[in-house]
Order: sequence, then C-alpha cells, then structure tokens
Amino acid sequence: MEGLTPVVRWHLAPPLADLFVCKRQGLTPVADYTSRAMTDPHLEYKGFVLYPFQADAIAAIEAGKSVVVAAPTGAGKTLIAEYTIDRALQAGRRLVYTAPIKTLSNQKFRDFSAAYPGRVGIMTGDVTVNPAAPVLIMTTEIFRNTLFEDPARLAGIEWVVFDEIHFVDDAERGTVWEESIIFAPEGIKFVGLSATIPNIEEFAAWMQQVRRAPVVTLCQRERPVPLVHRLFTPRHGIFDLKDLDRRPKGSRIRRRRQTRPVNVIDRLERDGMLPCLYFSFSRRECEMRAEDNAYRRLLGAAERSQVLADFEQLVRRYRMTPTAELARFRRLIGRGIAYHHAGLLPTYKEVVEHLFTSGRIKLLFTTETFALGVNMPARTVVFHSMYKFNGVSFDVMSSVEYNQMAGRAGRQGIDREGLVVTCLDLERDDPGAARDVILGELEPVVSKFQLGYSAILNLHERVGHDIFAAYDASFKSYQERGEAWQRDRELLDKRLTVLRKAGYIDGERLTEKGRFASRVYGFEVQLAELFEFGFFRALDEIDILLVLGAVVFEPRRGDPMEVRRVEKLGGRKQAAEQILERFLAIERALGLRDFTRGFQWGLSRPIQLWAAGASVDDLARSGDMALGDLVRYFRLTLQLIRQFKKALHGLRAGDLPERLELAAALVNRDEVDAEQQLLAG
Repeated sequence: MEGLTPVVRWHLAPPLADLFVCKRQGLTPVADYTSRAMTDPHLEYKGFVLYPFQADAIAAIEAGKSVVVAAPTGAGKTLIAEYTIDRALQAGRRLVYTAPIKTLSNQKFRDFSAAYPGRVGIMTGDVTVNPAAPVLIMTTEIFRNTLFEDPARLAGIEWVVFDEIHFVDDAERGTVWEESIIFAPEGIKFVGLSATIPNIEEFAAWMQQVRRAPVVTLCQRERPVPLVHRLFTPRHGIFDLKDLDRRPKGSRIRRRRQTRPVNVIDRLERDGMLPCLYFSFSRRECEMRAEDNAYRRLLGAAERSQVLADFEQLVRRYRMTPTAELARFRRLIGRGIAYHHAGLLPTYKEVVEHLFTSGRIKLLFTTETFALGVNMPARTVVFHSMYKFNGVSFDVMSSVEYNQMAGRAGRQGIDREGLVVTCLDLERDDPGAARDVILGELEPVVSKFQLGYSAILNLHERVGHDIFAAYDASFKSYQERGEAWQRDRELLDKRLTVLRKAGYIDGERLTEKGRFASRVYGFEVQLAELFEFGFFRALDEIDILLVLGAVVFEPRRGDPMEVRRVEKLGGRKQAAEQILERFLAIERALGLRDFTRGFQWGLSRPIQLWAAGASVDDLARSGDMALGDLVRYFRLTLQLIRQFKKALHGLRAGDLPERLELAAALVNRDEVDAEQQLLAG
C-alpha cells in the first residue's frame, strides 16, 4: 500500500482503533454511533461528506483489516464497498463482491461497470462475463463453489465484500455464507455489510476467531432519513402507535372515529405522500390491488407521456414478446401504477425497477422480494397486513422483516422523514403484536449451518478426519455448544455413514461417484445415483431436460400443480425413482429426517413446450404456472446442465457432454437467456 495516493480527502486524522471484537475476550466493544453526529464536515469521499461510521470503516480498510458494518438502509454502506474497490484497483489487487440474489448481483454489475469500465466481471450461475476481471461480482454460492472446485481462480483476490451478510441467518443460503467465510484463503479480508445484525458483537467475534485476524465492527443506528411509524384502519384512518392500547380485539381506539370508512391510498394521495411501496404478501393480491386502483390518475399528461415512452424503449431493449400481460402492464404504468413479485418474467421486473427508480411509478404493489438489497426507496411504505407466510403457516412478521421492508421509506435528499403505515384488522389482529413488531427488539442472527453431502465430500477429500473440526468452526457451533452441539455432530456422523454405505467414500478416499458428487451443489445425490446406474446413456436431449427439470422443480406450497403423465420418458420415470430410492432407504435406516428430495415431474409439459419452440405467450396460455417461476426453473435446469457437464470431466461419459450442450441450447433462448437480459440492461 506504500506510495499509493489516498482516495479519501482527510481534513482530520481518521479515528481508527481496533473497535471490537468481543467483550469476553477483553477487546474494545463495538463502535456505536447512536449518540454521535451523523456527519463530520471534515471528511469527504467522491464528493460525499462522510458519516463517522464510513470514515472509521475506510480507515480500517486502509489498515488492512476486515470490517463488519451494520447501518440502516440508505445510510451509505455501498460507499464503503466502493472505497474498497478503489483501494484494490490502486494496489493492483482483485476484489470479489458477493450478493445473496442474482437481481442484486446484476444491479451491482451494471453500477460498477459504469464506474469502472472494462474492469468488472460477473459470475452468477446464469451468466459469466469477463471472469478474469479485477472486480468480480458473484453470487455467494458461486464464490463458495469456486473455493471448493477451483481456488486458483481466486488468485490475486485480497478483498471479498459480502452484501447483506446477515444472510447467514437464511435457512436456504446461510450455510453457503458460513462456508465462504470459513474456507476462504487465509490472506483474504472481508467487508460485511448489513442493515440488521442485532447480535453484531457475537457474529464478529466468531468471524475473528475463524479467520484468526482482527475484525473492526461498526454499528450505525441512526437513519439519514428518520422513520415515522403509524397504524391504519378504515374506521379510524391513520393514527399514532400511542393510541393503540392492549385492550381485547375490537376495542375502541382512543380517538374520534371517522364519519365514513377511509381508504389508506386515498389519504396518502391527498396528503402528497406518494410514491408508495405497498407490501402485500401474496402475488395474486399484488396484481388484484393494482387493478383495483387502476381508476386513479397519478400522473399528469407530461409524466404519462414520458413514462410510456420509457416503457416502450425498455420493451425494445429487452426484446419483450407482446402478451396480454404486457398490455396490462402498459395500461397500469400509464396511470403511475405497477406490481412486482417473483412470479413475473425477469424482464418485467427489470422494467418496473427502472421506471420506479425514475420516480414515475407512484404506487407499486409488491411482495417482500422488492425490499432485498435493491436500492429503490419511496416516500411511504404501507403494509397491507402484519401477517405473512413463514414457509409453514401465516404468522406475524418478525421485527427484522418489518425493519427490512420499512427501511425503504424515506428518500435521502428529498424527504425529511419516511412514513411507514401498517394496516390492521381489529376484529382479527392482536394490537399488542403489532406494537411488538414495530417497537420490539430485532431478532438476533441465528446460524442455519448444515453441511450438505457435496460439502462433506469436498471437506473429506481435503481434510479427512478433521471434517468435525470444520463443523466446529461454524457460527452454529460457536452459538450452540452444550446438547444441541452434540446433536449436530451426530447428524454429521450419520451423513458420513450414509455416504460410505451408498458408495461415495471407500475407506479414506472418495470413489469415482464421490468425486462426481463433490463437483455438483444442491442436487449431487440425484445426479450421482442416476449417472452411476448409466441412466443417461439412452436419453436424448428432451429426455435429459425432463429428468433434470424433475430434479430442480419444487412446487410452491399451496399451489395446485397437476402432475401429468410423462409419456416421452415412459418407464424411465419409474426407473429414475427406483434408482434414487436405494439412497433414500439408507437415509431412513439411519434415522435421518431431512431426506434427499425426490423427483417432481410438474415441469415436464412446460419444458417440452419450450424445447419445441413455444413462446412465453404459449406458456402463459398453457396455464401451468407463473411465467417468472417457469423461467427461474428453466434457468436452474441450465445451471444444473453446466454443473453436470463440468462434473463429467475426466470420467467415461461417451457423448453425454455433447447431448448436454444440445439440451442447453434448446432452453437458453429469448426470456430465459439471462446473459442477453443482463447486457441489454
């Protein structure tokens, strides 16, 4: 770092200290900026006056230390990442920027490509562009996979930025994040960014322990734009939390009732509180509410003309197929209204995000997916309900979930405060629960670490008997210890026994099947069992797509999904299930509860239609499932084809790699082609 020109203009000496990591280790406690001024006029970077937490983070990065930052949405965490990129580039080093979802990865690729032309690449599983670039955007899964299968590709990387690092708490992705932190090469340093890590001291203490290096930890609690939290009922209008008592359901609120029922959007429109993000935790309800409000005229003539011109330009840019839904989108957007959820085609979501960022969408009905990472604030956030589906049943949302979404209210430099309104049904909702969600302590980050079979095989090949030490390095082990810790070690031992009995491990070495499975992530058992049996020998490209589609497909809970006969596969469908059953029987015999997932054939007809050249409009008319879900599963099938082909390297596979290529070509076109979409944006 010697001799480099600093990119921060320091007017005063930076306040640098080893601010953390754990009180019980005798170190300085976490830096907390609650009582400090939001800005220090003496420090600037890229024309921005720095907040103290930004200045301290930058000073720590200058000192070559890992950093974990917890700061509210919109407080400027990305500026810290940008500074890290600048320093890495000046030093001739490389940097990886990881994100939990592909939408956020794509957004960062576009943003950083504009700031650092020709020096940014991306790898997401869907897309690989300029993978040798000094700044490489990755999903965390791809980063973890690279650590296991091709660590040489990470040569020269000094920094890894983890955006939304609290995803270690995510049931599906959390293990991947922990593995990335545990197994990254020793010289790599981390910048972790999050809006919500209530137990940041505990998390950073674990991180410092596992990385065996200092971790500077900074916590900014104040928001640049403060939030005002209100409640709403049709009979009482919008009212303050202090007027909500803990009386039985249906009791009177301490304020005079309105003379007639009030619509919350009417009130917001009247008071000039748009644009509004209206969170509704049902895809269908998002669309219905958008249609129910289509009578509103939220744009003037000039704005309407401009937003429709922008819409048409985006339709051309993304080469969007004319459909009935596209026409519906156009009609709503011309009124300043839109909807956004995971069931939409990716290009539709891109269009909505572009237009909302421009400020011409005044009312957006959306599920919680819009709140994750994408920096698109509004004047107001409305929750249609405080209840959401948690994967098993409908329950009150957590305080972390509430704050993640509520944090989208308030636009820095525009609004003095952001308004957050939660709608209540006093005949059904518990007023006390609403208060607890809004005012309660944020739930701590709790590890969901669980080694899958592929990770176990990779670790066994690298460390042998020390695999239990690898588990002991996890955040879960750090948090648990006692009875729970022993139970998890027993589960790991059972999984190892399954792999030995199923022929993946022989003595201290991986078998050929074990090496194959170690190169596939998420569906390693299904592919390895079928490949060992020779199941793919007689399959043509369509057959391969049908089988791999059945591997990745998982019907949405509660969605009626008619499973039609897969006539093209004939008896091979039953044969595939019987082959996998041998592995499942071993799991059952050892008392495992979390079984390897079987095949789900509900994607078969859409795959056959698409592979035969159908358009998205044809798929829409077939009525099988939401187009966004179909595209997602088609892309997952493509990712699995790529992993499958890579896993075959060095094995006797005949012409299977060529048939896999042909199968991929049948799927990767039009709206499914993620690289075309990314580069168009």
